[in-house]
Amino acid sequence: PDPLAALHVAVNRRTPDGPSSAPVFLPEQRIDLGSALAAYTAGSAYVNHLDDTGSVQRGKLADLVVLDRDPFDGPSEEIAATRVLQTFVGGRRVYTADDA
Repeated sequence: PDPLAALHVAVNRRTPDGPSSAPVFLPEQRIDLGSALAAYTAGSAYVNHLDDTGSVQRGKLADLVVLDRDPFDGPSEEIAATRVLQTFVGGRRVYTADDA
């Protein structure tokens, strides 16, 4: 699964690769990007009882990604175009786009 594509769908209620002329699927279920991101991070940690994950805070596990852009700065239709540049697990870099 691609979390950025899923965030795109949560916000836009359209698939990233679908035609822009396609009708919005259940438009009343759209949520803002902040809420979608919180659901994928802190929300997922909460429902899985992973109290030491889900947000960037002192004392929590340092699992995070570095993105090529701030998805909040562009149009919502471009959320899925965001790419992961680096991934850190337990504070250690385990992926960099240069490796791909």
